[in-house]
Amino acid sequence: MRRFLPLVLGGLLASGCAPAHRAPGPPTGNGPLVAIYKAAIDDGGGVLRRAKLALWAERPDRLHAELMGPMGGVNFVLDSGGGQTCVVDVAAATAYVGADGAGGVGAIGALVGVRVSVADAVAALFSGAAPEGLHVTRDGSADGELPVTIRIADESRSIALTRLRFERGTADAAALGTGVPPPQLTVRPLEGVVSAAGASR
Repeated sequence: MRRFLPLVLGGLLASGCAPAHRAPGPPTGNGPLVAIYKAAIDDGGGVLRRAKLALWAERPDRLHAELMGPMGGVNFVLDSGGGQTCVVDVAAATAYVGADGAGGVGAIGALVGVRVSVADAVAALFSGAAPEGLHVTRDGSADGELPVTIRIADESRSIALTRLRFERGTADAAALGTGVPPPQLTVRPLEGVVSAAGASR
């Protein structure tokens, strides 16, 4: 199961805990540009979770994210595009697939508690646009580069990202942001990710 992850973002998982002593600009190379973030997830009840996030996105609605614990190790992979979303629960070797918004909270809501659609999250990442009912604070250029920092708040729940560095993935960007599950996994409806993600917190 874990073998498919390096095919997506290359050596990012192995380098996730390495010190960031790189030049501030994007690295050279032809692979997809991936931003590594530290994340603070506030559940609205006074509990703050720390995590790391490897993130690739493309307008209008393509997104690939790997959610890791603070010390590394991927817990969930979210891949979405064209209205199709796939969330992989790595430990359970299970892919949850369907239209974003299934289960009432959507894939991002299930994973981090902030009820934002994938398309709205991509818009917020690149431009700071805030959908109705949410508040977005973004720092960074608006020229198509992922932000330096961003915070998306849904009432008392929020996720805040601070960029650590950029990396180059080894996969073809065409393979990212498709919502297609990796082969040889158990596939279930996306609605089930709500309970799966809740059990992992």
